[in-house]
Amino acid sequence: MATIHAWHPAAPRTAASTAWHRLWPDRLRRAAYVARGVLGALFDAELVLPEADPAPVRARLIELGRLDAAAPPADRAPALAAFQHDHGLPATGRADARTVSVLAAAARERRELRALGLDGVTTL
Repeated sequence: MATIHAWHPAAPRTAASTAWHRLWPDRLRRAAYVARGVLGALFDAELVLPEADPAPVRARLIELGRLDAAAPPADRAPALAAFQHDHGLPATGRADARTVSVLAAAARERRELRALGLDGVTTL
């Protein structure tokens, strides 16, 4: 028959069990920190990723005609929110990864149309 050894508060502690009990809260904290980062990255990347650099975002908004070149930095968020709204993104005014991707694609498309001489041409 097998004997089950379970820790009991009245049982004498050995040096190994005492060291393990001291390390347990630290290891649990580290595991929780890693789990929060992994789950945050899976479910909400904005918890992990910072907002994009404002200078390239501002340059793309100016290139697309969404922002005046002489506009103060405070005007970037409303212009970005309007761009997000027009492209079916959540209008937060923050340059998250999806917004930067769509912004870059729109700027690339505008440059290609300009190179073909079709910039400003409307279709029926």
